[in-house]
Amino acid sequence: MKASHAKKAFSDPQNLAATPEVAAALIAKLQLTPLEVDQRFKELEAVFLDSYLFPRSSALDASVGDASVADSSLAMTTVEVLDQTFGAGLDFLLTWKLWLQAEEHNSQTPPLRYLAICEQPLPLDDLKQLHQNWPQLEGLSLQLRGQYPDAIKGFHQLDFGSVKLIMVQAESEQALAQIHITGKGQGKGQFDVFLNGLERTPNTAYTPPWQRPFTGVTASKEPRKVAIIGAGISGVTTAYSLSQRGFDVTLIEQGSMLASGASGNRQAMLYAKLPDNPTIAGQFHQQGLQHSMGLLKRSLSTEYWQACGLLQLATSDKQVAQMQAVMKRQYPASWLQWLDQPAAEKLAQLPLSAGGLYFPHSGWVSSADWCEALYTQSGAGLWLNTKVESLQQNQTQHWQLKLNGDYTGLYTFDAVVVANANSAQDLLPGQSIPLKAIRGQVSYVETAEEPSAKTCVGTAQSPALVLCATGYVTPAQHGVLAVGASYNLHTADTQLSNQDHADNLGRLSEVLPSNKGLGIGSIIGGRVGFRAVTPDYLPLVGQLADESKVLDRFAKLRQDANYKFADAMPYLAGLYINAGHGSKGLITAPLSAEILACQMANQSLPVAQCVAWGLDPNRFIIRDLIRRKR
Repeated sequence: MKASHAKKAFSDPQNLAATPEVAAALIAKLQLTPLEVDQRFKELEAVFLDSYLFPRSSALDASVGDASVADSSLAMTTVEVLDQTFGAGLDFLLTWKLWLQAEEHNSQTPPLRYLAICEQPLPLDDLKQLHQNWPQLEGLSLQLRGQYPDAIKGFHQLDFGSVKLIMVQAESEQALAQIHITGKGQGKGQFDVFLNGLERTPNTAYTPPWQRPFTGVTASKEPRKVAIIGAGISGVTTAYSLSQRGFDVTLIEQGSMLASGASGNRQAMLYAKLPDNPTIAGQFHQQGLQHSMGLLKRSLSTEYWQACGLLQLATSDKQVAQMQAVMKRQYPASWLQWLDQPAAEKLAQLPLSAGGLYFPHSGWVSSADWCEALYTQSGAGLWLNTKVESLQQNQTQHWQLKLNGDYTGLYTFDAVVVANANSAQDLLPGQSIPLKAIRGQVSYVETAEEPSAKTCVGTAQSPALVLCATGYVTPAQHGVLAVGASYNLHTADTQLSNQDHADNLGRLSEVLPSNKGLGIGSIIGGRVGFRAVTPDYLPLVGQLADESKVLDRFAKLRQDANYKFADAMPYLAGLYINAGHGSKGLITAPLSAEILACQMANQSLPVAQCVAWGLDPNRFIIRDLIRRKR
């Protein structure tokens, strides 16, 4: 039997850019005059009016009177559009224009999520050429081109405030199979409007209960109150994504400040280690890096981050072979390149131990400052110095939290997101949360004033981009670079270790030979954090199920892994998790927050269906049943 596209990662090659010949044919096909563009606008306007998707007194009322009055229940929900032929983005730009006109007349105009399938993305220059023929869309087309993604197979979310575009760059059949259907719109399907293709019929193939859509937090007239436990990168990005969707969010943090745990490094790298074949983890990390870099541009001053590039060094023959295999997957050169040692040294502005894979758009960020910026922009509440002693679901399926500290007392929320890394296990004694704490220490090393300067006694030379091998080294900021991180499985010591400092100096000299011989005196500080790691190194993202009921309800998996169940998954209403990001949290937590927020808001997901399944927090229970471990 042929494997379902929905169950596996997008196949190679990864580069989908249209060839010059194909691009020329597409340009010729997509050429329209300004008059034809205006005519298409009127056609789309009629489509949305017929769908009754706008509230009373929108900009569209003038032409259709009371017929345009939408059901009041739609007023604050998100409108979902599926465009099966993106082309040069004309229909998206016109729909966006329509939304802006509606928003001018009525603040109740719903947000828009526009999913578009693009089989062969046009190069940016060709896109610009076409857009120049549409002067009435100049402002919007400029914004679209500013976020236009590289031609990499997969999902790409572009954020324009209340309007979001999810470009699915893949062959149409594969793309449609990977678009995740949520619990929205009982009986009417996922999307409100279908453009440039037939309405998608539901997939009638059997889907296991743990891979079926679940209904998010129940809608109500008042904003739904959500408590997020933990205010590191997972918690803060979740607060940011939920607040964008109208949730009333409160962050609860037992520390005295944001990012007081592993998320508080002054300089941390944004790095995706790509596999040499298509995997769900590789697809997730690839998109996570792209998503985080886009979010950084929108949310944080460049004083606190740099897209200076990142070089993954191949320091052994085995690593050279693996990286060459990655290059054979044909990523666009704008996103990934192979550099020999001389070319790599030219970029680093220092002698290196090797060449390797170069990520032009990657870099470093002060994760603590990023958390602060995202929290501020979210508008969420923040309760510091407050520990959650327990959480319990009441008879109305709300969650009661018992707190101790600055906000001592009992508080009730519609939903809870557990985002406190390794401490998640303490809060959920009835659940086996498979997280392991791994200690990591970063060292801060004093540097010479200029990258090319000769090393002074006790100071290091700083590279011009991020370098990584067994550890990582960042470019210096204010005369200090970061190097790390240690990987200690068997200690819970929170104090700085001189041995770990010495090991980090070894990592520094491994990639930058000119820094050999530096002593402990070159280190001016450091930081200890504890990564939260799952058995498969993918995070736990989604709604938690009642573990005891899962074990009982799906016990037949022990005898038959392919048994077809009619029963639904016994989810715990309103209880979610975003944890277990290990050392890749800066590229996985923000995208995971978007996935979780979409699930809770019953919106289409910004990732492939196989990725969402690969992150499901209940996956290990199902695996244990199949393997007869429980």
